[in-house]
Amino acid sequence: MAVRLRGAALILTVLLTGVTASCGGSDSPTAPTPSMSGTPTATLMSCPPPVARQSLDGLGIRITWNLPTVAGLPVDKASCSPVSGTPFPIGTSTVTCTANEPTLASSCSFSIAITPPDQALGFTKFMAFGDGITAGFVGDSFQLPLGATARQIPALLRASGARPIPGFSSAVQPVSSYPAQLQNLLAPAYPTQQISVANEGLSGELAAEGVSRMTAALLAGQPEVLILFEGFNDIILALLNRPSDDVTPISIAPVADNLFSMALNAQGRGAEVLLATLTPVTDAREESDPGTRAAVTALNAEIRSIAAQLGLGGVVDLYAALDGISGLIGADGYHPTVSGYRRIAEIFFAEVVSRYDVTPRPPILTTAP
Repeated sequence: MAVRLRGAALILTVLLTGVTASCGGSDSPTAPTPSMSGTPTATLMSCPPPVARQSLDGLGIRITWNLPTVAGLPVDKASCSPVSGTPFPIGTSTVTCTANEPTLASSCSFSIAITPPDQALGFTKFMAFGDGITAGFVGDSFQLPLGATARQIPALLRASGARPIPGFSSAVQPVSSYPAQLQNLLAPAYPTQQISVANEGLSGELAAEGVSRMTAALLAGQPEVLILFEGFNDIILALLNRPSDDVTPISIAPVADNLFSMALNAQGRGAEVLLATLTPVTDAREESDPGTRAAVTALNAEIRSIAAQLGLGGVVDLYAALDGISGLIGADGYHPTVSGYRRIAEIFFAEVVSRYDVTPRPPILTTAP
């Protein structure tokens, strides 16, 4: 039976039941409080409980609810704003219900909370492939062996194989690497998905060796997205091996060909490819090895060309993002610091979100000019 808020009827109901229903759903019985004229005060009206729903498409959800009550009985002479059946947008809204006879029954309100869809990526298996910069060789965390110079690092790493080099044991820090930090950024941003970023970085590797290693890595890891960032060792080693008085620019064409081969291999196995430019070198590095910066710039131009040829949607331009910012490149002039790796991870994170986020979102409405 619905309560009709009509003068004598409501007073009779209150006097017979001796119940005052509280707003918000409490039905604790209390005696009506007499007014100065001897008539009871307005009875408290009770609204439906709060509503919590999730939008699956980013759009609003149409919500309906039961009538508010007085003393446990539905009130059919009350109005709610917004009305039952209204579509509610993402966010928290308040519905207020008011009796048609406000002197006989109070108003009440309740909340409706619509949460957005879960964040989602179209791909969840990533593989970072490259040399020591991918492995996580931190440029300010090592001491060179006695008699060695910073420009000899690639040769030392290549000669060592799996054997540790004194002073280098703490130089490779996988936890600080950009693949590890990228996963740490993606996991909380997409908590309903299992996201992995495999680190296939190998210190001292040349691009040609990367070509030989790529197929096995792709078959073992089955990545959906390959992050390809390699080429520094070829440049450093070429500069190291040429005569000190030779100022002829080194050829980066073989390196570009190998990067093209690796990207094409990944595409042929169904993986998306994020191709990155090489990071900047410091002024000190350029002074010790003139021509380093020119070679990096030339290879980066080829990398951009490769991305265009293979339809990769552009490059991840690490060079432009890091150039001129102090504290990001370490003591040897080209390996990043921990802060540098963090910045690289942030750049890749932004690229991944931009390209692969498939979270439903409401359409953007535009008005005609």
